[in-house]
Amino acid sequence: MSGGRPRRTVDLFRLYPAPMREHWGEELAEEVRSADWRAWPGLLAAIADLWLHPAIWPADHRAQRRDRTAVLALAVALATGFVGALAAEQGARQAAAPGGAWAAPLGQALLLVGLALVTPFPHRDPAALRALLATAARRLTAPALAGAGLVALAHSTLGSALAASDYRFAAVACWWTVLAVGALQTCRTVAGPAGRAALATPSPFRLRLGLGALATAGVLAGSTLLATWTADHAATALTAGILLVLLAWPLAAALRDLRQTGS
Repeated sequence: MSGGRPRRTVDLFRLYPAPMREHWGEELAEEVRSADWRAWPGLLAAIADLWLHPAIWPADHRAQRRDRTAVLALAVALATGFVGALAAEQGARQAAAPGGAWAAPLGQALLLVGLALVTPFPHRDPAALRALLATAARRLTAPALAGAGLVALAHSTLGSALAASDYRFAAVACWWTVLAVGALQTCRTVAGPAGRAALATPSPFRLRLGLGALATAGVLAGSTLLATWTADHAATALTAGILLVLLAWPLAAALRDLRQTGS
């Protein structure tokens, strides 16, 4: 019993964002160490909330806060597109909602504009760009090859037979898993040392405009799906609609945090 407690304590401490651990390591470690199991739900909720507020993490300069916020925005944008595409694949289409004929294209346009605005531009540093491309290739090659293999399988004779069997669900799950892994690795690449060295920090105006566009896109897409939940594929539309609206909350919080920190 006593041998298991330190392991759980260390693991909980490691869940904090690295800048928090580096700045307040001893205090956080003591807080985790002194908390019994009944305090863990609240502690885990607080840690999760910290991950959604990168602009308030300890930073050496304001640009570092914007860099972290840009990565958060990139992750939320990819998650928004992922949830919307998955819902459409399952039959819950925004175009089926009242006004969906204009709301769906508008939401997609806002998502793309917001993604373009929050994505850091590359520096004119060939060495840094080569290092970034090498890191991206190392992390994205596997999901790219897996995705290409699944596409080739779907268009082959074997894919036709697979579509008529129960194994098609496993193939679909693999496809969406590959997309999720690719999105995660993209965010890791941008947030890592190679990304920080090769990519320029978005300006405050561009970042805030992008955050606003992404938040609007998520709310628009989510509310449009929620308007269709009484039709076919009700569970999918309801679940995806709620998720899309909730995904806009970290973006709105990031806008507030940037304003409060003067970033």
